[in-house]
Amino acid sequence: MSKTDKISAIIVVILTAVVVYFLTTELRGKGSQLKLALAHLDWRWLVGGLVMMVLSIVLEAVATYTMLNKTDRHRTSVLALLRVPLLNLLGTGVTPFATGGQPAQLFGLARSGIEGGRAMSVILMKFLVYQVVVVVFFIIGYFSAEHFIYAQVDPTFAQFIPLAITIHAVVILGIVLVMFWPALTLKLVDMVAPLFQKMLSRERYTRLLFTVTQKVANFHQESRRVIGSWESLVGATVFTVLQLMVFYLIPYFVIRAFGYENVNPWLIITMNIMIVMVISLFPIPGGVGGAELSFQLLFSPFVKNPATLILVILIWRLITYYFGLFAGIIAYMVPPRQIERRNDAT
Repeated sequence: MSKTDKISAIIVVILTAVVVYFLTTELRGKGSQLKLALAHLDWRWLVGGLVMMVLSIVLEAVATYTMLNKTDRHRTSVLALLRVPLLNLLGTGVTPFATGGQPAQLFGLARSGIEGGRAMSVILMKFLVYQVVVVVFFIIGYFSAEHFIYAQVDPTFAQFIPLAITIHAVVILGIVLVMFWPALTLKLVDMVAPLFQKMLSRERYTRLLFTVTQKVANFHQESRRVIGSWESLVGATVFTVLQLMVFYLIPYFVIRAFGYENVNPWLIITMNIMIVMVISLFPIPGGVGGAELSFQLLFSPFVKNPATLILVILIWRLITYYFGLFAGIIAYMVPPRQIERRNDAT
């Protein structure tokens, strides 16, 4: 783990402690409300929410599999594919603006023996599909619940919505330009290369520049293969849609666990879509603090008992964030199978 990652992890721990302290402080003086909330608790719905999170991870692994070519599909294993979404959860969870997700996935695919250029193309294309699906979900959810959002949700939160959609649109455009405009990518390489020229010997610099150029060529070749494979694109899109639907449903399971039988599943999904879009604006690892506050603002119309709402927030974050974070740490620590064999052989 790099120094930056360690700093991010420390920030996550500190912010988590602050959030937990704030939420538990809110429970003081609400003993009767807390007893009422726990009296209605149905653990089966909470288990269902955890199952949804696990299913979301599996569906993301399948989406990654559909993007691979036939050779790489035979080269990888089920465990190697499951490692990728877990590392993604770890990378996005400990970096500002979730910028560590793609490098973490690239690391996971590289450890399973997939060439770097091809792995990067697959990860970026998968990220592009993910961003497009998220934006489409957002547009559908926003226009189907626009009246509810502006009538029931705090106006301060609603102001962030146009900014969130703009940022995601810019990200999509940037990915498309990098993936399918080779001249732009090489120009970026030429701009960055002089920074390393002074730090390396001429021989090492020439070798590094050649390697990077070759990786870029492989990257664009793989991008053209993926975009030309409708089977891969359609498969990745379908599994990404399923993955997000399952993930967006988790708050519904948590709220139902506390006896709220009449909540509208689609409104719950829509509010969660808004949260996922908006917390990406917070320059905080994992959106810690911002996610909890956003959830409180958006879901207070559904959960009237303040003590229940705090418990819902804590359990929701435990399932959707901290579970993935610790699972990602385990996935990072467990060596890939081929390394284990190599060590055994030596």
